[in-house]
Amino acid sequence: MATKLEGAAAQHLSFPAGLLKRLDTVPMKTRMRWLVAAALLLLAALTVELLVSVRQQSQTFDESAHIYSGYVYWKLGDFGVNPEHPPLVKLEAALPLLPLGLPANPPPNIFFRAASAMGGLQFLYSHNADTLLSRARMATCLFTLLLAVLVFLATDEMFTRGAALIALTLLVLEPVLLANGALVTTDVAVSALLFGAIYLFYRYVKRPTVWRLIACGIVTGLALAAKHSALIIFPLLVILAAVDLALRWTDKRDTAIPSAGRRRPVKAVALRIGVLASIAAISIAVLWSSYGFRYAARPGNQQIVPTTEAYLQILKSNTGDRLGNGAKRSVEADVIGFFERHHLLPEAYLYGLTDILIQTQVGRPAFVFRKLYPNGRWFYFPAAFVIKTSIALMLLVALLVFAKRLRAPEFRREVLFMGIPPVVYFAVAMGSKMDIGIRHILPIYPFLIVLAGACAWSLMRQSRRWVYVVAVLLVFDAVSSLRSFPNYLPYSNEIWGGASNTHNLLSDSNVGWASGLKAAKQYLDNRHITQCWFAYDGPPNPTYFGIPCKPLPTFFSSLIRPNLQGPLPKVIQGPVLISSQGLVGFDFGPGEMNPYQQFNSLRPSAIIQGEILVYDGNFDIQQAAALSHFVVANGLFRSGHFDQAMSEAKEAEEMNPNFVPVHEMLTDLYMRTNQPSAARTEYETALHLFETFHPDFQTAGNSPPMNPFVKTASAGGGSH
Repeated sequence: MATKLEGAAAQHLSFPAGLLKRLDTVPMKTRMRWLVAAALLLLAALTVELLVSVRQQSQTFDESAHIYSGYVYWKLGDFGVNPEHPPLVKLEAALPLLPLGLPANPPPNIFFRAASAMGGLQFLYSHNADTLLSRARMATCLFTLLLAVLVFLATDEMFTRGAALIALTLLVLEPVLLANGALVTTDVAVSALLFGAIYLFYRYVKRPTVWRLIACGIVTGLALAAKHSALIIFPLLVILAAVDLALRWTDKRDTAIPSAGRRRPVKAVALRIGVLASIAAISIAVLWSSYGFRYAARPGNQQIVPTTEAYLQILKSNTGDRLGNGAKRSVEADVIGFFERHHLLPEAYLYGLTDILIQTQVGRPAFVFRKLYPNGRWFYFPAAFVIKTSIALMLLVALLVFAKRLRAPEFRREVLFMGIPPVVYFAVAMGSKMDIGIRHILPIYPFLIVLAGACAWSLMRQSRRWVYVVAVLLVFDAVSSLRSFPNYLPYSNEIWGGASNTHNLLSDSNVGWASGLKAAKQYLDNRHITQCWFAYDGPPNPTYFGIPCKPLPTFFSSLIRPNLQGPLPKVIQGPVLISSQGLVGFDFGPGEMNPYQQFNSLRPSAIIQGEILVYDGNFDIQQAAALSHFVVANGLFRSGHFDQAMSEAKEAEEMNPNFVPVHEMLTDLYMRTNQPSAARTEYETALHLFETFHPDFQTAGNSPPMNPFVKTASAGGGSH
């Protein structure tokens, strides 16, 4: 294959010790064979990296729900399970499980997110969890391998095969991609398919054919079926189509448009609109096929909980007005409602889109640079990017300004097609309030890697000095990546202190995503520890992995395993293991709201897999003990044992008088036991704390304490 950079800059050849000159004396066919062989070796290395690394991890937070829902899709055709994500990745991950002949139990008839979480845990851990997880992860590895192949092909076609080999090397070494590359999640899949759709559109505009148009439409549809964020592909294609037309009209050397045709821009624009409409039509057909060409989310007239109509009303709710975007929400809800009424897209897809809009606008707490915020901040993704991205990749992208050949007119289209999508995607992500992991901007990485590969090769052809710079960066990148192997999830680059310091800067899926149970078990076994405490904020039960620690209460453990939590003493003896998410107060709030706040001022004895911190000594855990009594009281309350619940709730209140939920529970208990005066006192205390005690966290996504006297007041029996 003739290459642009090699042919245009042959006079600049200069490698240390004459290696580049010797390479150029090798016949082209031999050189190509060497490059292809090197690419195949890199793909093999990538496969090994992915499969070995995930073997060290227990499941991450969402994987059990994805695997279970995919299996239910195949067996029961119930797309109402886990509708917040389209089905493609889940179907692909569950495909290797079908030969096992496992039963597919329908989900419980409860809130859809809880149903998929509970169903997933039951499905995975009532069988051999390692076997199921390994099979599903091996299947999802294919998306990462597909991404690697696409990056190589795109860089080769747009720039040169030498640039393609460097780009593939950067991809194989990039910890952010390696961390997510084998997990049963939607992030790498949508990254590969979005990149593939843009690359195929580039190939179409470069040489239009019907088959290239169809291929672009199919891959675009697969991207839509992977994740809702892939909807950004449509504005991206419009922007790139306009850019391509502008380049053609301004570049007189472009023979694709004869000079006479340049006077008919309306016709050219109309043709592009037709092309984009065709791609959209093909992609929508592919999306429908992923749902079996069925509108109804669930078979047999079953309904998702809450129903589609009720959930759409939540999007229109007053919560949007409190956040200052009620008008925007109303328009979004009206559009989705129109699509639902006319069955223009599958019900489960529209339901998931509703869920995403609610989540991104309401937001979740965000932890960055040692500070917890009640919801997302515009600087979250820029911060996560500079912390989690390898130094070599960032520097090579920054060095694009020095790559003279890439500024030449013949590369404008290529640079813009690779440069515009990550800029647009990143800008949109910065406006979201779902700042819980760099994985949400994973689609920008393949574009940046292509540009970095092209930049490196261009610089190397410019002068000997740049050869040394690029070589040093690649060696440094390899060392940094190998130091992280096989535990890539908590990776931070060297500027920020590496994996052992990530938990101080970021949280959630940036650190371990609750995947450290195997490593915790190994740590305890190696030290023969049988008496310990564990605050683990993740779906699986640590006892499944043979971890002997007694549980300390966390938000998710109290939801998923409330019956396993007993009342705690006020003082405990370590070792105490605390997952990083529990340590930052992600689910409770900062400062006094966090029952494990005291541990932030202590130096851990060890950090397991970058995620689980170990503390030795004796500890006063009065706030955590209060939380444990509240969990017990909540269980008794739900089972109707009000007197016992009252006793446990009072114990929790005495230990932590600033805990709003316990005052709300006591309000309800006093009302049920006909003690309105005491109920009013508890309600007023709860309301006061809600409004004054870290009010930004108390109100973020939460409702104020329910007033039990409203009905009495409306009936004329008093007021509050």
